[in-house]
Amino acid sequence: MTLKVQARQSRLLDFVSWIARKSSRQIRIYGIILAGLLAPAGLAVNSSNHNGDYEGNGRMNPTVYNENTGEWRILTDRNNYNPEGFIWGGPGWTAIQSDYDGDGIADVVVYHRATGTWGALLSSNGYTIYIYITFGGEGWTPVTGDYDGDNLTDPAIYCEATGEWRVKSSKADHKITSLFFGGPGCIAVSGDYDGDGLSDPGVYRAADGQWLIPLSSHGYITSSFYVDTMGDGPLVPSPADYDGDGKTDPAMFAYSAPSHLNKYYVFAWHLLYSSQGYRQIEPFYQLGREDCKPSNADPAPGDYDGDKRADYGVSWPDTTMWRMWCSRNNYESHDDSDWQGLGFRPVQR
Repeated sequence: MTLKVQARQSRLLDFVSWIARKSSRQIRIYGIILAGLLAPAGLAVNSSNHNGDYEGNGRMNPTVYNENTGEWRILTDRNNYNPEGFIWGGPGWTAIQSDYDGDGIADVVVYHRATGTWGALLSSNGYTIYIYITFGGEGWTPVTGDYDGDNLTDPAIYCEATGEWRVKSSKADHKITSLFFGGPGCIAVSGDYDGDGLSDPGVYRAADGQWLIPLSSHGYITSSFYVDTMGDGPLVPSPADYDGDGKTDPAMFAYSAPSHLNKYYVFAWHLLYSSQGYRQIEPFYQLGREDCKPSNADPAPGDYDGDKRADYGVSWPDTTMWRMWCSRNNYESHDDSDWQGLGFRPVQR
């Protein structure tokens, strides 16, 4: 097992030095080790968890990862949405972006699926200290979220075979909390579905399309939701806060959407608005391929324009294109960028 860190190191350090200048703060190498993860001493905790925001401006940055090479590419405002790249990861490593140190800037994290090794580069340390823990392994999937409400992402994993969740709570010295919810055929869809600042350990049950969410504000009593995907598919859960009410909305992404005039080369989002009593809104359809073959665009929703509403974003692994439709213009037009490379897929949040 190897973790590539040397190639393109200068690009990562350039990115770090710009963050330091942008945020007007000194990058200092100090902290307190908590169960192998580093929490910066004396650092003011941000009021919200900006998953995927590398510039600290309240807007997520489109980010992709090529597992074959371990290369990340990030579109930044400071670089006019041209990609910046570095290597952290490689074959067998899942890429994760979230705010584990609470400074309002995303951290660069990878998880080795076979061994359960986590490799983290934290923004509060200038992405210069390599931090490793072992938590998980074969059959365990990382499920990011803030499960204790302290505005820091907690390392968390889910085993579909058994339905077990394990969370290292940053609020409790990263002691492990375990619970059972889900099981075979249930995909983890954690998110803050009740808007109380705590992530809820929800699952999507593929057999009947039910979303089962134990809400933290209701003592973790399970609520259920159903998203009608109108016969479209293949499907993947794509939850996010699409209506801007501070609550995660159940949503499904369909790689192919024949529900739209029987066009298999169109993709679609099917979703519920929590602000409207979980009413299902009209699907968001877009052209997936111009050659009329089934679409292979990967979904990457996120708040890319900073208005607190998730925008629709997609990336194609066999092309160099990134495309997003932002809520600020009512999703009526799209913005495109070029990854300048093939084989990239959106990074998990």
